[in-house]
Amino acid sequence: MNILYLAHRIPYPPNKGDKIRSFHQIEYLSNRHTVHLACMIDDPEDLQYIKTLEKYCASVEAVYRNKTVSQCLSVLDLFTNKALCVSSFYSQKLKEKIEERLHSEKIDQIIVFSSVMAEYVKHISDISKVMDFVDVDSDKWKLYADAHSFPFSWIYRLEAKRLAQYEEEVARIFDHSIFVTEKEAEIFKQRVNDRPISVIPNGVDLEYFSPQFCQGSDISTQHSILKCSLPVLSPQSSVLQFKSSNLQPSSPIIVFTGAMDYFPNVDAVQYFCKDIFPLVQDRIPEAKFMIVGRNPTHSVKQLSALQNVFVTGSVDDIRPYLSQAEIAVAPFRISRGIPNKILEAMAMGLPVVGTSTAFQGTQAKETDGIRIGDDPDEFAMKLCRLLQDSELRRQCSADVRRYVERCHRWEVHGAQLESIMQEIKG
Repeated sequence: MNILYLAHRIPYPPNKGDKIRSFHQIEYLSNRHTVHLACMIDDPEDLQYIKTLEKYCASVEAVYRNKTVSQCLSVLDLFTNKALCVSSFYSQKLKEKIEERLHSEKIDQIIVFSSVMAEYVKHISDISKVMDFVDVDSDKWKLYADAHSFPFSWIYRLEAKRLAQYEEEVARIFDHSIFVTEKEAEIFKQRVNDRPISVIPNGVDLEYFSPQFCQGSDISTQHSILKCSLPVLSPQSSVLQFKSSNLQPSSPIIVFTGAMDYFPNVDAVQYFCKDIFPLVQDRIPEAKFMIVGRNPTHSVKQLSALQNVFVTGSVDDIRPYLSQAEIAVAPFRISRGIPNKILEAMAMGLPVVGTSTAFQGTQAKETDGIRIGDDPDEFAMKLCRLLQDSELRRQCSADVRRYVERCHRWEVHGAQLESIMQEIKG
């Protein structure tokens, strides 16, 4: 098949949630079909990756989107009935490129990743279309509204209402809708229950994220060095520094990974540092907490001023940080879908302690090596038990790896997507 694939963000490098999912879909489909990609780029550094994607795609049409300008212009739609995020991701230039591609190629099927991209092909009725909503974004805006005060609460609630209406419209004009979890699908079915809806979970690269990562001689050496000299941000600086005097080989390390300008991640680490980590330090004073991820906000950087809390900023590879930690944490109070950071940690054989909100999109249970704590005392207690019991930790490490091998293989999820495409094509 000739496939036109639309994405709201360039699917490379696969280093954050939406880019990971869209890249692996394209990678799988490109082995069997011809893929034409049209996407937005919101980070100038990502322009270099167009060439990389041309290895998978017959054509790549990418248009730079200045996030600040786009968001400011979209505010004008507060006085219309349009969802702000749909306006923010609309580009006349990209629309023209998509129309040119539709005229120059015989496209057999269209896949749209994220509802905000549906605007470009809503009018097309003679080509079958698949919508990967991933999450119910309108419901996410409701959660944001509950977590903020006026005027943001009012704006977010208005966006939730408008986007919900848009999502329903899209579901009715597309041939099939996909969500990342059963929970997301059930939320949406309460609003649209007469259209085809399927669930395709996220996967994880089981070769890249592997417990064997540190078994090579050069990486093992790096691992032993990292235990004593981890690059971190100072509270007042955006420059990586090494705080070797504060990290000793015997210090148990707890890790959180993710984009640190994403509100649910920011809220999670603030909650952990304020309410949970002090309880851990009461029992295990030498414990360290590493916050690993790009673009930390000012409030996240300030957390590194706390005792035994370290903020790295952007890193080239998160695997060394996962491999030298004892436990990963997912203290989410706001979360949608399946956080890739959880799957990556589990694939590395790292036990994960999180809230039930963090795991709501997975089938994982405590028998799979995770631990769930929904209040600070329970969370800290389960975390400390794992830190203090090396045999239990080893067992959980084996369990979490087996779980992702069983439930989160990208090739399985790619085959599910292909099957849906073949079905609606007839």
